[in-house]
Amino acid sequence: MVRSQLLRACGRALWRLEHRQGLASVANPDARPPTFVFLGPPGVGKGTYSGRVSDYFGMEHIASGDLVREEMRRGTAVGKEMEALVKRGELLPDALILRVIREHVMESRSKGTERFLLDGFPRTADQAAALEQIADVQLAVNLDLREEVLVEKCLGRRMCSKCGKNYNIANIFLPATADGRPEIVMPPLSPPPECMEHMEQRSDDTEPVVRRRLEVYAREARPVERFYAERGKLLDFEIVGGIPETLPRLLDVLKPRIDVRQASARSAAA
Repeated sequence: MVRSQLLRACGRALWRLEHRQGLASVANPDARPPTFVFLGPPGVGKGTYSGRVSDYFGMEHIASGDLVREEMRRGTAVGKEMEALVKRGELLPDALILRVIREHVMESRSKGTERFLLDGFPRTADQAAALEQIADVQLAVNLDLREEVLVEKCLGRRMCSKCGKNYNIANIFLPATADGRPEIVMPPLSPPPECMEHMEQRSDDTEPVVRRRLEVYAREARPVERFYAERGKLLDFEIVGGIPETLPRLLDVLKPRIDVRQASARSAAA
């Protein structure tokens, strides 16, 4: 009896020690992994551009929404907690999202991953401050696009119910403005013939809903942008064309900001 109690006490003490060490390694600035963050309103293409950029520079792309959905799908303890909140229509607490991100980052680092690119997080200044405890955010890329284009892009979004691929039927041309903003040309990303009859539109992709989402984002985004701007980490990047024209421009802007060791490693591997 005494021996079993002693073993349990030792086990609890060991767990507390490991837990403190784990938290200390996360809080240690030297232990925080270099991380890039992609910001931008709904419809701007954060997922597309962050995915392409992470592939190019050899970073791991982390979409916070995908992590949350995966936790719920796997039925983990934190996933069940999240699912219960979602079913009640409640917002997920920052602590839960950060926990999922932190655990994913630590697991990836144990497998040799050194750099990360976050898409969809942070969305508030409080989240940005909390993220600094687990990641060394080196740059926040703020993708920008004129509001009328964002609306058209959101209204043009389609998904094939058969293959699951996303398309956009919006054919956008906006002339240059008197205040010096360039013209915007974005041809549609049309589905192939075999997908045409399976096209579906999100039920919330209506103009009133889209404009309301953009208003909410603009209100919440300003403090996040200010957070990174005050630390010299904000990079504003305006999108004025489709992916073929925009991605090379974006990569050219980012290349000087990537650590020389990372660029060298990538060149050696190529």
